[in-house]
Amino acid sequence: MIHIVLDTNIYRNNPARDNLHFKALEKLSKAGLLCLHVPYVVLREFQTQQRDIYSKDLVKAISGLTGLSRKLLDEDILERLVSAKAELEGESENILSNAEDQITNWCDRIGAKLHPLCLDQASLALEAYFQGKPPLKSVKNREDIPDSFIVQSILKLHDDHNPIHVVAGDNKVREAFADEKTINTYESLSDFIEIDLIQDELKEVDLIDSIGTLVAAIQEFEDESSEIKCFLSNNIGESIVWKTFSDPSIPDDNHKATINSYDEAEDIELDFSEAGYYGNGQFGIPFKLRIVVLAHYYIFKSDYYCMDPEREHVPSVSDHNDHYFEAEEEFELCVSGLVSITIDRDNIDMDELSESIVEDSFKIDEVSDIELC
Repeated sequence: MIHIVLDTNIYRNNPARDNLHFKALEKLSKAGLLCLHVPYVVLREFQTQQRDIYSKDLVKAISGLTGLSRKLLDEDILERLVSAKAELEGESENILSNAEDQITNWCDRIGAKLHPLCLDQASLALEAYFQGKPPLKSVKNREDIPDSFIVQSILKLHDDHNPIHVVAGDNKVREAFADEKTINTYESLSDFIEIDLIQDELKEVDLIDSIGTLVAAIQEFEDESSEIKCFLSNNIGESIVWKTFSDPSIPDDNHKATINSYDEAEDIELDFSEAGYYGNGQFGIPFKLRIVVLAHYYIFKSDYYCMDPEREHVPSVSDHNDHYFEAEEEFELCVSGLVSITIDRDNIDMDELSESIVEDSFKIDEVSDIELC
């Protein structure tokens, strides 16, 4: 049995838990090959974060209905708006509770184990707080208290489950186990899923013995048809529109810009050497490409007037408020991510792989990086 703990940020990166990496985790858990352990602090951190996100949307929705109900509208429409607002207010707690319950329902469905906080963990976590022990970087650092509880929960689990795997985006949490030889740490869930141990288990679950042969067949299919590249070219724009990217050269206060339109993708590269198998006939293939986009950001008016007129790209601007312009500028971006393709594992034909590819199965599963070229 493989034992694993995910830190809160891993759940936060994909709250719906619907990408290939979570699906692979779910598949192994349901097959009884992997046990996901969920410490109390991880659970409550994620649940309260979700509650806060949903609560903000509820406030906006109720505020919007309130505003509409004050407009000059027909009486029957106004009555329905008032009724809708009252119904939404009455359902608010149910909505927020359901937002919290999603994670526990999922844990129950895949057979994950929830672990309550115990006195020993609390005592050791607070002692680490007073002494500045890992994962705390200094004595009485309050921001690191949740991490301290999480670390103690994992150490407690490690007593009973050895080895144990820990996926944590926070470097402080990973460093806390640097001296533990039987606690294996990973920065992302994809790093964990791609290790040989997990790939071998996924092969067993799906009764596929030769992943390398299939990847080679997919590559040969792509070399002949370019269907994956064509799919990426047609769909990457919608996957990145309204996403933000950052660069020190962007004259926004936070050096960030938001994509609002795009041209055709170019120089698409697929890295079949790093292709991974995720169960159910699903393969993930890393990609890189270049694309020209229009993006907007906000620039302080005095900064705009001080811009060098010889600058290669001078943004077009419109008035935003007394102090800022909204600027729009063209950028060439390098985008990387993961594209998935599904093979009908029960009817695999290596000679005619196109016949084995599930129709409409191509999907941009993840956009992992957007940066200036």
